[in-house]
Amino acid sequence: MVELIFFIISAAAEGDLAERLHVEAQAAVVEIEPIANNRQLITLPMLQFPLTLEPVCEATTRLESVSVSAADTRQTFGPDDIGKQAIINATLSVPKKQLGPIRIGDFCHSAVADAVAARELLIQGVLTAHLSLRCSSDEEHSMTYVSLPLDIILRCNRLDGAAAIESSENQESSAKPRF
Repeated sequence: MVELIFFIISAAAEGDLAERLHVEAQAAVVEIEPIANNRQLITLPMLQFPLTLEPVCEATTRLESVSVSAADTRQTFGPDDIGKQAIINATLSVPKKQLGPIRIGDFCHSAVADAVAARELLIQGVLTAHLSLRCSSDEEHSMTYVSLPLDIILRCNRLDGAAAIESSENQESSAKPRF
């Protein structure tokens, strides 16, 4: 519900002002090895989301900053970082310690890893990025907010004939599914 409120505030701000913040995020790609059949959860590594930001302030204001946050990670771009660029290309890196395990169901289980045609699984909205654009003039300051879901693509690596399947004790995470 909080994301919806941010979106409504952002939409209202964009409709009333000439300020706007257009954002695009590419999915983070995570390659995983086939896992034991009794596993339903995996621990994610650090995720890197390529972002394209296009901040626009009114003609009578100047761009003060653009901030991006997800989980406990925050990046801020000031006038020195942005310069006269119309578009900012950045990478939001979220450390694995800020991420919980995710449920992958039967995807990439060792018994079916070589037999399954689908080697990728898109998981939408793993995180939400919250962005803000601050514009100001001598008289006033304004903020524009945007929320953006961040997706990941899991890629299952094929088994080699000699590859050993990790048991659930050897997995990076000892998290077990709870039913």
